[in-house]
Amino acid sequence: MRRPSVWVDLGITVVLLPVSAMLVVWLGVHVLFSGDDFGSSGIQTARAARRGAWISGCAAVLAGGGLLGLRLWIAGTLHLVVLGAAAVLFAAAAAQNG
Repeated sequence: MRRPSVWVDLGITVVLLPVSAMLVVWLGVHVLFSGDDFGSSGIQTARAARRGAWISGCAAVLAGGGLLGLRLWIAGTLHLVVLGAAAVLFAAAAAQNG
């Protein structure tokens, strides 16, 4: 299998990176607003953060690994970094609140 050109790799990166960023923002909003009406965070925030870490980690493995499997090195690496960093961020929020 031939390696795709750099321009194809960059094009796929430009198309898919906003989708990953929207996933991270969506999960972050769920974590941010997961407390009760009186503003106390705790178990609900930790549960939402663990869910966000799990979804981000799985998305990083699937998207990043799939793109690297297709030899799209730039897109795969950026997705692993962005979604992996989000998984670490959500795991830290879960550890702080749980």
